Amino acid sequence: MTDLLKLFKERSRKRRQLLAQQFGVSPDALHSLLNSKVDQEERRALKRINSQGDVAGNVVKFKAVEVDRPQGLTVSDATAADKGDDVDKEEVYTDSSAFLKGTQSANPHNDYCQHFVDTGERPQNFIRDVGLTNRFEEYPKLRELILRKDELIQNTNTPPMYLKCDLETFDIRDLDSKFDVILLEPPLEEYQRTIGVTYDKYWNWEEIEKLEIEQVTALRSFIWIWCGSSDGLDAGRRCLKKWGFRRCEDICWIKTNIKNPGHGKNLEPKAIFQRTKEHCLMGIKGTVRRSTDGDFIHANVDIDLVIAESEPYGSNFPANKGALSDGNKGNRSSQH
Repeated sequence: MTDLLKLFKERSRKRRQLLAQQFGVSPDALHSLLNSKVDQEERRALKRINSQGDVAGNVVKFKAVEVDRPQGLTVSDATAADKGDDVDKEEVYTDSSAFLKGTQSANPHNDYCQHFVDTGERPQNFIRDVGLTNRFEEYPKLRELILRKDELIQNTNTPPMYLKCDLETFDIRDLDSKFDVILLEPPLEEYQRTIGVTYDKYWNWEEIEKLEIEQVTALRSFIWIWCGSSDGLDAGRRCLKKWGFRRCEDICWIKTNIKNPGHGKNLEPKAIFQRTKEHCLMGIKGTVRRSTDGDFIHANVDIDLVIAESEPYGSNFPANKGALSDGNKGNRSSQH
């Protein structure tokens, strides 16, 4: 038995255990549960006929059930009547096997959506070469540029400074400084619904828009604002416009769950799909040219996707968000 066959059997066993847990039955009873009542009756009828089909010393296995027809009907009339009865019957699907005909197993090779339903492993888990180690193997110039950039950042960056304050009462103009880059992660109520984050106070988008960000931004600057995956996409654009920025990119964090596969712990009311991504709007202020401003930006270095592991449930400070502001973390954004 090859390792690949063992892997497929192990995945099949896990799927059966997951389905049995969802339906509240044992894995052995799962087969009878997933088959419709019509299929079970047909199988029982075939078994009875096969057990009684001993004709002239030979066991004849019938593949169809004989139907008693009224006298006076021809074969064609009976066939037409049978077809008419089939029209009135309603097919009941209790599993996905009816839609997987032609595949080698109950797990089609490329149906990642069905695989997610069965196992809880998200489709984005199977995207290859998402880490820095393999991402630029075929692009040596980009790899050299990123290595030199990281080396330059290590040699020239300044130690971080912090100011703990309440932005509802603190006058942001007292900072008396202009910033080239600003990263905002507002404490939205959406994070509590989706990933179980708890804050002392949740901010709405009207309160966020009132922040005087335009007072502390340089004439040539960038801003990143995490806005969730629902109403924040439109509200974040309004904030950028009010602060004097124009949106130039929508960075999307595609959340994987390789370390902890499974379905979401809390779903929104009446939700059909599960949210597995989050958006970060990028704004630009002033004029920045990729041909002349190489000291300020590195354009087209990477894609506008962050494919990384989902944060633990209830985590207030996901590392993949802060990595946007640190080139050494590997999750870079591109300016197009």
